[in-house]
Amino acid sequence: MNNGKTPQEITKFYERNNLEAPMSPEEEAAKKAEEEAEKGKKGKKEKKKEKKGKKGKGDDDDGDKQIAKIGPSEVVQKFDEFYDDYNKIWANRDETDNFD
Repeated sequence: MNNGKTPQEITKFYERNNLEAPMSPEEEAAKKAEEEAEKGKKGKKEKKKEKKGKKGKGDDDDGDKQIAKIGPSEVVQKFDEFYDDYNKIWANRDETDNFD
């Protein structure tokens, strides 16, 4: 398009995939109903969070529990095993006969 030259504005490049197909009236009505239902649910969740905050329970991320991984990863454990094997087998070998 630009004959190998850098364009002045690159916004067109990023907006080229942002094309939306027009929705039918039924799809628009369904989308509006879904958004209104979500707004109602969010209002209830916010009220529950406010009540929890007043009781002093702290803030939760929508009730999701986060898992904290403790300890070394699998890769570190493998390296430890290889290091132990090396020390047991190879580190104490006598190599004085290797100078022939």
